[in-house]
Parts: sequence; structure tokens; C-alpha cells
Amino acid sequence: MANERLQFKFVTPVETLFDQEVDQVIVNTTAGEITVLPDHSPLVSVLEAGELIVKDGEKDFPLAVYSGTLEVSDNTLIILADAAENAHDIDLDAADKRAKELAQELETQEEMDITTYNTLMKQLQKERAKLMVGRKWRK
Repeated sequence: MANERLQFKFVTPVETLFDQEVDQVIVNTTAGEITVLPDHSPLVSVLEAGELIVKDGEKDFPLAVYSGTLEVSDNTLIILADAAENAHDIDLDAADKRAKELAQELETQEEMDITTYNTLMKQLQKERAKLMVGRKWRK
């Protein structure tokens, strides 16, 4: 018999954001956007910076997620993420300012080692994810 609900646990180093049954979770992975429903086949994947939507009944819980991993098995989705922010809590002005600063820094650097470049790109992706999610859900 198919399960009607999915056990979802979302953990960051600071807190557990979710630990409950939900209807579905939509998340961006490095392989593309996926929707995890009850009885989803087993899967391990890497999260891509972007939007994560938890659907529970008629309610949507949008988050900006920056990096991490997910595992689906036995009707359970576990996400371990570095950080996440509720879409309605994002400071759009601060994220916009920081994204512009990072883009400028990447553009004006004449020489940069690969570690510095990757760090700046990851930070820029984080700020762009904040902007995309925050703007989408602020209506």
C-alpha cells in the first residue's frame, strides 16, 4: 500500500528546520530540480543553491538553500544543509548589495587562485539564491 505522506527531516548545523510528515518537497540538485513524493525511489544527491519548497496540505513553505546533501530512502527524505533561510525572512537589500560586491570583486581581480575563486562563486550563488527566492515569494 502506498504511503500518503513523506517523513521529512531538514537539518543545518544550527537547527532542525523540519522533522515532520509532509506531502512533497521540491528541491534543486546538481542534476536538476526534483520533486520528492511519498514512496520515492532511493536517492542520494547534492543540493544546488536555490529554492526548496515544502508542501504540506494547502501550505507552501519556501526556503532559500545554499548547499548540502539529500538522501531519500524508506519513505524518508533527509536534507543536511550548510544553511537555509525562510523566503519571508530574507533581507533583499542586503543580499542585492552583497551580490553586487561579490560580482565586482570577481570581475576586477586580475589574478586569483582557484580556492579564492570557488569561495567567491559559492558566496555569489548564495546571494543570488536569496534574491531569487525572496523576490519570488514576496508579493
